[in-house]
Amino acid sequence: MANVLAGIIGALLGFSGALLGAWIKSQGEHRRWLRDQKLASAAEMVSAGTNIYEFRSGSKDWIESFEPSELREWQSQLQRGRAAIHLLCTQETRDHAGAFVKSCWRAKDEAETIRALSAFTASLRKEIGSK
Repeated sequence: MANVLAGIIGALLGFSGALLGAWIKSQGEHRRWLRDQKLASAAEMVSAGTNIYEFRSGSKDWIESFEPSELREWQSQLQRGRAAIHLLCTQETRDHAGAFVKSCWRAKDEAETIRALSAFTASLRKEIGSK
């Protein structure tokens, strides 16, 4: 009887250990997935925002060389990236993302846009644990 009880306890401990290991692994995978989603969204948003800034601050001849569909695609890309940032990131990062987007659309002050981009990337790096 004692051997059976010891066997059951050992099996329960082994099963508990397996469950704990699976949970820990899934948490690590979730963190990596979340980090990858944040990085991909930020890259999409920064790329589109930069294109919009350059478009809005360009000369008339330069602006006329673009197709309206390009601007629509950048707007769509910017919104996809921004939506993901707003769903996945902290309030600080969302605020910096909003400031960057606004400065891209205004396209009046390059230094302001660069500051907004730097603040956004610094906040995102802090959030994802990157130096």
